[in-house]
Formats: sequence, C-alpha cells, structure tokens
Amino acid sequence: MSRTALVTGSARGMGAAICRALRQDGLRVIGADIIGHEHDDSDVYIEIDLSDPAECERLVAEAGEVDVLVNNAAIFFHKPIPEFTVDDFDYTIAVNLRANFLICRGLVEGMKERGWGRIINISSVGARTGGVSDSAVYNATKAAMISLTKNFARNYGPYGVTSNAIAPGFVEGFMTSHVTDADRALYLSQIPVGRSSQPVEIANLVSFLAGDGASFVTGATIDINGGWVMT
Repeated sequence: MSRTALVTGSARGMGAAICRALRQDGLRVIGADIIGHEHDDSDVYIEIDLSDPAECERLVAEAGEVDVLVNNAAIFFHKPIPEFTVDDFDYTIAVNLRANFLICRGLVEGMKERGWGRIINISSVGARTGGVSDSAVYNATKAAMISLTKNFARNYGPYGVTSNAIAPGFVEGFMTSHVTDADRALYLSQIPVGRSSQPVEIANLVSFLAGDGASFVTGATIDINGGWVMT
C-alpha cells in the first residue's frame, strides 16, 4: 500500500533528513516550509507560512489524504527574555503550537476514517528542562506539544491512529548554529555519549514511528539526547 507523509519545516536540517528517510521507506513525501527547498528529498513541495491559520488550512487542503504527519517546523528567537516582545511571543506560539494543532485537526479525521495514521510531533529536550538559554517561550511550546500529543493519542488510538512526540537534545544544524564554542563544550561535557546528534539520527526514529512496527507505541515522548537528560 502506498502511503503519503507530510513533513513541515522540510527545507533543511531535521526536516530534510526526515523527508529523505521517509522516501527511502517508500512513502510519497510532501514537504512544507516557508523557505524554498535546496534539495529534492520530497516528492511535492508546498511553500507555506504556518503563522497564518488560513495558510494552515490551505496546506491541509492541498496535501489531501495524509497517512503520516510529522510536525517538525518551529522557530526560535535568540534573544534575552527582557528583549522578547509580545509580537515575538505570538509568532512563536502561532508557528510552534497553533499550526501544529490546526494541521493535526485537519488531517486526523481522514486517518480515522481510513483506520490507520501516524502523528509524530518534534518536541525538544527543553520541554523537559525549561531550557539552558534564553528560550522560555520556545520551550513552553515544545512542552505544550507533548500534552497535545497525548490528547490525540487518547482520542484517536481506538481508530488505528498513533500519536507520539520526539524530544531531541543537541542536534547539529541551523537551530544550534548560534551556540558559542564555550557553551558547546559545556553541553558536550554533560552528554554521556560525548557528542551532539546528527539530523539523520532523529530521522531514523521518525522512520520507526511512522511504520507498522510501531503500532503499539502511542502517547509516548521519546527522548533522543545521548543521555543528556534522563526521564
């Protein structure tokens, strides 16, 4: 059976790696991002501004029947708390939380009707810890994603739809490019495996959760942080 996956934030980093992994698994992959793709790891690309609810509805309509939804898109304003504005707050909530809910809501009923579906929400180790930098609102949205994940798991599990979250730690890529050498050394000293992770390692976990082998895994938040935070 041919299945379709929708991956938000697909243009780079973990999103691009997730698209690549799912395509290798034989899925038809729809990528969605606000910036253009520099790769061909998705079969279809939809340029979208997830901060706009109408755009989220457009994405749901254009994507059509989706079997695997990966909510990966997120933004992170690198600024001290005193400089964090109301507009910054609202935009972060809109992209990191509201859009994910709207897309889940728009696609999950179709999964329910077909009797099979996978919702995979990319959270963060910061949801567990509150973060180690000026990331209060970002981490709050990632914690909210875990709660949202559990609710969808409870409501749609009886219909063959699983809902899980992944909480990555320090992943190499543009989201961590702001980290200073001193902070990087500090973080790595606290990670038992002694290194950061690569996007493909997150993608491999998504690949598992998206498959039939994970049919009894739902409502879970899976930490993938090299032992940095153990729960």
